[in-house]
Formats: sequence, C-alpha cells, structure tokens
Amino acid sequence: MKKLFLLFVLLVCPIAFCFGQLSVSGVAGNNDYSAMRATYDWSPLPLVPLTITPKFNMYGQNGMDTMYQYGLGAKAQMPFYDLLEVGVDGAYTPKANDYSNYYWDAYAALNIENLFFHILPLDALKVGLGYRTIYHSFYFPADYDITEQDIYTFLYAKKGGFDMNIQYSKAIDFNNDKNNTVPLWLDVPGFTAVNQGYLDYALGADLGYTYKIVRPYAGYTYVKIDNAPSTDDARLGVIVSVLMINFNASVEWFDLSKNAGNRQTFYSLTAGVSIL
Repeated sequence: MKKLFLLFVLLVCPIAFCFGQLSVSGVAGNNDYSAMRATYDWSPLPLVPLTITPKFNMYGQNGMDTMYQYGLGAKAQMPFYDLLEVGVDGAYTPKANDYSNYYWDAYAALNIENLFFHILPLDALKVGLGYRTIYHSFYFPADYDITEQDIYTFLYAKKGGFDMNIQYSKAIDFNNDKNNTVPLWLDVPGFTAVNQGYLDYALGADLGYTYKIVRPYAGYTYVKIDNAPSTDDARLGVIVSVLMINFNASVEWFDLSKNAGNRQTFYSLTAGVSIL
C-alpha cells in the first residue's frame, strides 16, 4: 500500500533585511508513523560568508510518545580565496519514551578547485571530513548512558548543469555495551524518515542536473544498522525554483521496519522560501 505525505509550509521572516531560506519536509506511513524536518538557513550579514541554521525535527508512531529534536548549526568560509569551509552543529532530543540524546559535530571542507586555481576540468570540487559525538541516555529500567563517536566524509562536484554529492558515515567507538539498549532516535544520512537503532555505517550518493528553473535528481543510500538487516533508500525527485520559492517533489523507497523485503513507497513535497 502506498503511503502519502503532503506538506507545504511557507514562512516569511518577520524581520526586515533578513536573509535566509526555510525548508520543511516529512513523510508518513503505517502505524501512524510520521517524521518532519525543518531548517532555516539565515545569513545575518549578507557580505559575510556566515550561515546560521536553526533546526526542528519530530517523529512518532503508534505505541510511543511523539519525540522532538531542537538543533542549531553554523558554517563559514574562511578568508583567503575561499579555500576552506568550516561548520559546527548540535541538537538536543528531550526525554520521551524513557530516552533522550544530544550531539555535537564539526567538519572542515577543502575547496579543491580554488586550491589548484581552477586547472581541473570542473566548476567545483569540494571534499570534507567531520566528527560527531552522540550522548544517549536511557531511564528505564535503570539510568544508563552510552557515548557514541562517528566520523563522516563527503565529496561534492559540479560540472556545467550536473552536480554530484557522495557521503560516507561510520561509527568508530562506543563507551559502553550498546547491545543492551537500542536508542529511539537514529538519523540516517539521505533518509527523510527517523529510524531506531545504532548506525554501523552508511554510504550514499546523489546526482542532479539543473536546467534553468528545474533540477531533476536521483539518489541512493545503503545503511547497515547494528543487530538488524541492512536497509537502503532510493529516491527520485525534482526541484523547481520560481523567484523566491523552491518546490521539491520526490518519491522514496525504503524499509522503516528494517525487515528485509518490506520496502515501502513514500511521497513527499518540500516547500522552501528565500527571503532576500
């Protein structure tokens, strides 16, 4: 049975001379499953290459209380020919269903095209490396904490109308026996949905082509979760940009239950607005 999600939110920044872009997306499925993600990329000083990003996420399903996550990120281009981009990010998930978490991460990305003075036959080439620490807290049947450490890397390339992004994430260390408890909030790169469990590794790629106001794209992410069958996410979509408004219609195929062969189809519509 196909699942249908329709979400359309447009928000105008109430502050004059506010520069930013709002994006909201989500999915819905069996057992009243729903997940929503919202971000607002805000550039407080248009001439300064700094972006601040408040974030809000939520998800829930039958048999559990709805969970919420609140986050904040920032990224900036370092001086000298835009060779280096650095970013930090963090979020907090308040206690719900006898579980809570918070995380922080930091990354650095090198602009290879600028480093080699554009001698490569590409319009853009960027590689990055990041580190993330997640603190999981459990409250039943006894208080229990687990600290998780992940690394991730990514590559972005652009040539003409084509652009490509490849990313890899890997859990590298846990400070306790993670097999005793399963966290209720798992963000998987490339997934709109929120899963449950511990991420072992994830590898994904996206390819798009921009022609005037239209950008069709395709993506795939393969995920291995500890003590669960591997799962993946395949997606097709198109982004249409008209003036300040961005529309992103997509279809995704993935398995929320993490049972092999139980792939479902999800539709989503994302709306964004740029305040200039």
